[in-house]
Amino acid sequence: MKLETSKIKAIIFDMDGLLVNSEPCWHVAEKLLFKKVGIALTTAMCIETTGKPVFDVLQKWYDRKPWPNPDFKQMAAELFECASEEIKNKAPLMPGVLEAITFAQSKNYKIGLASASPMAMIEMVLKKFDLVSSFDFYHSAELEEFNKPHPAVYLTVAKKLKIPIENCLILEDSGNGVKGAIASGAQVIAIPSHEEFKEAKFDQAHLKISSLTFLPELFI
Repeated sequence: MKLETSKIKAIIFDMDGLLVNSEPCWHVAEKLLFKKVGIALTTAMCIETTGKPVFDVLQKWYDRKPWPNPDFKQMAAELFECASEEIKNKAPLMPGVLEAITFAQSKNYKIGLASASPMAMIEMVLKKFDLVSSFDFYHSAELEEFNKPHPAVYLTVAKKLKIPIENCLILEDSGNGVKGAIASGAQVIAIPSHEEFKEAKFDQAHLKISSLTFLPELFI
């Protein structure tokens, strides 16, 4: 597949790992949470579940090493609370974010955000970096019937932006995100972490780049 920049009228950003460098914060929260149930997660193990819904993460490690009386709802709440605190206090923007937003604005593109994280976390991140007004619409996949990799969250954002999905460019950093974005019918750029950059799961994207800083030059 080839990126067709002439068709683009909107850019839809993912959040965790794409807009904000929150993955290390999630790793801290996951390690603390699973330590309580006797599972010592490594960073490599945390990377295995990057981009997956929280309940899928809980199920994965429960299936691997079951613990007594599992309460996924309570554990998910604890994980979000810890990750939110870490992100609020420590997570920086990813390189090139402000430049990418400024570029999109200069092209008069609509700008959306489609995240698997809860709305409260999305709003916390946008307020932290004073970006609320930069997005025409932001949305959580938790408000959809199905979370990523289902394409529902992207389709809702495109609908709210009043831009056909085929005229949207979606920016994603996880394999799950890229899979869902492709399924939506949009054009997709994968921006994986350095650790995952060469993995085949990103090959389905229209293009793969190492940083958002390279986005504007793709339109020259």
